[in-house]
Amino acid sequence: MWHKIRETLSSPYPFEPSLLPPLLYGLGSGLFVFLFFTVFEPWGFSLLPAAPRRALFAGYGLVTFLAISLNGLLLPRLLPRLFREDSWNLGRQILWMGWVTLTIGLGCYLLSGALCRLYGIPVHWVRLRTIVVDTFLIAIFPITLINLANSARLLRRSARIVAEASRRLGRPGGPPPEGTAGAERLRITAENGKDFLDIILADLLYIQAEENYVRVHVRGENPPPPLLRSSLTRIERQLRSCHPPLFRCHRAWIINTARIARVDGNAQGLRLTLNDAAGVIPVSRRYVHEFRRVIRGF
Repeated sequence: MWHKIRETLSSPYPFEPSLLPPLLYGLGSGLFVFLFFTVFEPWGFSLLPAAPRRALFAGYGLVTFLAISLNGLLLPRLLPRLFREDSWNLGRQILWMGWVTLTIGLGCYLLSGALCRLYGIPVHWVRLRTIVVDTFLIAIFPITLINLANSARLLRRSARIVAEASRRLGRPGGPPPEGTAGAERLRITAENGKDFLDIILADLLYIQAEENYVRVHVRGENPPPPLLRSSLTRIERQLRSCHPPLFRCHRAWIINTARIARVDGNAQGLRLTLNDAAGVIPVSRRYVHEFRRVIRGF
């Protein structure tokens, strides 16, 4: 049993430290907290005078928004190694949400004491254990269940896509055979308009972004071609006429779909193995829908 629990908690879980999700999640959660307390007035809040009661409810919503937003925006940037998605798992996600809950409880505790003193209300009911510890103990169970359910949902989705891709990869002639493109040549040009690479489409494995440069990986070429100074988005626009054989699957990769040998997946998303290429290439969640459309054309 403990082995199964450890295995479940160590299973991969998605984490993407972008700016918008913490703000939206914090805003939605803060609004929910404010409306919940305003409508239901639980735990005897209805006995308080109207002015401090409204101030508390608005303050709880604001504390929730700030705790979620600031934790989500600051900590992944202050501790980037801890929040790397390739090492993020379900256990860390549950602990992370538990930490956010603790900071919300602590903020509400401090706010409650300050407002009680401001309005001259006795502060004997403002207890650290009641507001912080009990809130955490109550919240950790739905947090765990919600994340377990979300992990299972993401796993099922990835499994469906992997099964569909495997069937289509196994078809005679699919993915598009290497000979489909024949000797069609591509020219990839750097930002300066002078540096470029001429390659055969059928030999292209993938194009990878490396900070302000891109590296083009070609079958059988060792060492790999030199770096070109360009953004991957600019290269993607250059190669738009070659879509879907060339498909951007991630902010850092454009792949040749004719080279796909295998598709794997977990709750974090999909991973691609290419013929004649070492390692695996991720498919970002934002590109999953387009990837499904591409493989259906195999």
